[in-house]
Amino acid sequence: MRAGLASQTLPAYARRMFRRLVARLGHRRWFSAIGSGLLPRLDRAVYRSSGHRWMVATIAFPTLMLHNGGHKPVPLLYARDGKDYLVAATNWGRPQHPAWSRRLLAGQPATVELHGRVTPVLARHLSPTEVAAAWPRLVAVWPAFDTYRQRAEREIRVFRLSPAGDPTVP
Repeated sequence: MRAGLASQTLPAYARRMFRRLVARLGHRRWFSAIGSGLLPRLDRAVYRSSGHRWMVATIAFPTLMLHNGGHKPVPLLYARDGKDYLVAATNWGRPQHPAWSRRLLAGQPATVELHGRVTPVLARHLSPTEVAAAWPRLVAVWPAFDTYRQRAEREIRVFRLSPAGDPTVP
């Protein structure tokens, strides 16, 4: 897998410092309030302008672009499980489920775009037992997921996105 542009151009210590700072801020309500409106738009814009090579979040966090149902692509943090991607529908700790998770539950087709490669995926909503097993991997990527889970006061949907075919380059 190719590393993102940010991984190639920023020194490792700068990425670590950025990750620590953002991970600490991620638990704050104001960060969720501002970030939920600003960061997805910023990530989409940077992704387009960089030729689909990176997003702001990719400086320090594994991030993919989820396309489903003909709607705007959604940047999501993910954890790997073999060839699969694990994603959590935290919606930044809001009480409602994010729209992309409702579309996955409805069986709408989805693709994952990562470093310019588009891969069709099959989405499977994990059972509570499977979520309990996958959750530590997700929290290792983004510790604020635990905060979002408490704040949301709902079951957080977790999905396994399994590649359904060969990736293509747009």
